[in-house]
Amino acid sequence: MAVPAHDSRDHEFALKYELPIIKVVSPPNGNCDPEEAYADDGIMINSSSSSSGLNINGMLSQDAALEVTSWVESNGFGKKKVNYKLRDWLFARQRYWGEPFPVIYLDDTNEMVPLTENQLPLTLPELDDFTPTGTGEPPLTKAADWVRTTDVLTGKPARRETSTMPQWAGSCWYYLRFMDPKNSSTLVDKAKESYWGPVDIYVGGAEHSVLHLLYARFWHKVLYDIGVVSTKEPFKCLINQGLILGEVEYTAYRDNEGKWVSADSDSSLSDCIQEKVPADKITKVGDNYVLKDDPNIRLNARAYKMSKSRGNVINPDDVVSEYGADSLRLYEMFMGPLRRFKNMEHWWN
Repeated sequence: MAVPAHDSRDHEFALKYELPIIKVVSPPNGNCDPEEAYADDGIMINSSSSSSGLNINGMLSQDAALEVTSWVESNGFGKKKVNYKLRDWLFARQRYWGEPFPVIYLDDTNEMVPLTENQLPLTLPELDDFTPTGTGEPPLTKAADWVRTTDVLTGKPARRETSTMPQWAGSCWYYLRFMDPKNSSTLVDKAKESYWGPVDIYVGGAEHSVLHLLYARFWHKVLYDIGVVSTKEPFKCLINQGLILGEVEYTAYRDNEGKWVSADSDSSLSDCIQEKVPADKITKVGDNYVLKDDPNIRLNARAYKMSKSRGNVINPDDVVSEYGADSLRLYEMFMGPLRRFKNMEHWWN
């Protein structure tokens, strides 16, 4: 801030109110548009002070920042600090389905008081209507008998929290529960967690990296800090599996006169009529697929993601019914590398 030569917003403000614009960073090549703010790294200029004795002219801007920080600390004017771009986690949801917060609010002081351990687990009340209220209040406000309660420690009247936790509260630690699913006293037995954890391999799509895995890792570290788990990290390895695609589709092209056009033709295929060709009508020549009746006509061969709209879904229940579950499992293991996309086209041949 307050550097109009190197911040676009400050630059516009300075131009409008005719404030001085002093450049302190020069591009490495020295070329800079005087009408635009230069916001990238460069060489320091106009950056010396006779009163402080600090001179960072000629230094790279990244190195100059460290030099100035060191000077500030050595002279007792401040200390270096990391500025994290963290924000509060919006952890309350105004819906019925979700883990209820185990807290109450005293009527007289509005003080939030956690439930005692023997009051846990706090379960949701049964509601016939858990649709949105239309007023912005959570659906749990409809359960008046559940909301109204008493603080067991003081006997004071109180009310329960009517917002619920997001789905992350229940989905971020399932792998720990798998280690000890029937434990009714703790989340997971320490001996079992120490024996089984952490997870050796997590198989999931790439989108998990910035969603579930991010929150699960955060949750796990909180559990580590309070002594519930013995490892700092929940998962040793992440593998993004490739999709199992549908049967290969062979597409041929006809021109406006109905004549075949090869897929490698110089003609514009966008003007042609596409036609799916059955597998028994094509043959493979080298790396290409061609018509059996006319090997000069090359086709496009591609396997697509399974979807109802394409009609290329292979129902695993049908495969299991005919060949057995173990046969399907073994087939999938030998389809190819786990991370690669693979098309399921040969099991019925």
